[in-house]
Amino acid sequence: MRGVVAVLLCLGIVGCQSSLADKLPASDYQGHVPDELNKDLLTFNDAPVQSLRGETIHYVYEEDKALLTIVRKLRSTRWNWDMNKSDISDDVRVFTCEQLGPAIDLGLGVRTWYAGSGGFVTDVVQAGDCDGLY
Repeated sequence: MRGVVAVLLCLGIVGCQSSLADKLPASDYQGHVPDELNKDLLTFNDAPVQSLRGETIHYVYEEDKALLTIVRKLRSTRWNWDMNKSDISDDVRVFTCEQLGPAIDLGLGVRTWYAGSGGFVTDVVQAGDCDGLY
């Protein structure tokens, strides 16, 4: 019984669980943002998970790459993303630019990962992609 309690404490309190950052899809993007913006972007890693009806949304900012990944995960493993990357790419780019355009122009890269069955990762929105969109 003590062993079980120790394992639960380790997983829940100490944080022995692997972080989502270790499981992110690979990216060749390499950017750099000003130090002050970098400090602000680091707060994304501590933002609470947003819980919506059929999905959760959370953020992972990789400081070494200046890359923000917006993770949209389905609540059930039995559900599928019923959309194609090519069909939504322009809408995702426009929305991303409207929300984060000034930071993107300063070197931030932003991608959205639709995690789960039928999921995909969008192309990285980077400087120059938001011209005239915000």
